[in-house]
Amino acid sequence: MAGETFSAGVAPGGLRNIQEIKILICYIFDKIDKPLSQEDITSVLRADETANYFDVSQAFSQMVSQGNLKASEEDDNYYVITSTGRMISEELSGSLPLTIKEKSLKTTEEYLKRLKSEKENTVSIVRTDKGYMVNCKISGGEFNMLELGVYAPDLNAASIIKDNFYKKPDEIYKNLLTMLTQGEY
Repeated sequence: MAGETFSAGVAPGGLRNIQEIKILICYIFDKIDKPLSQEDITSVLRADETANYFDVSQAFSQMVSQGNLKASEEDDNYYVITSTGRMISEELSGSLPLTIKEKSLKTTEEYLKRLKSEKENTVSIVRTDKGYMVNCKISGGEFNMLELGVYAPDLNAASIIKDNFYKKPDEIYKNLLTMLTQGEY
């Protein structure tokens, strides 16, 4: 069938048609409503196994050349949706399964939150003679609001600590601060 793609890296129920992938990309840009890079979109759709890398790349390139997406004025590595792309989202996104749209939107939001967290906070893993030290910092702009070193017995545990820290740095800070400031005066 024309437009059908390979299914490598695509979960059951994922998209295997370039036109559907293009509609989903328009839907994501329309709902997120902020500049995204091709790498952002590719990472999101690969992470939730909605489409494979080659199909997303092809769909994205076609959308730029067809005027559905255009380079952002601030940074030409990022793109924004055009009025034509927005029209595609509004008129054709109903043809996509609701579960695909919801999953991709949620994955995009989580991905962008993680990027923001990694930009604002830092985590480094340092090997020691007894395991690993995971050094976590929460930035307050011009100063660090929190610096925390956590021991991990192996690299796998250190990676889990790093990932969990990036997922919820605000919640970690709030809970730690609450625990440290509770008590009788």
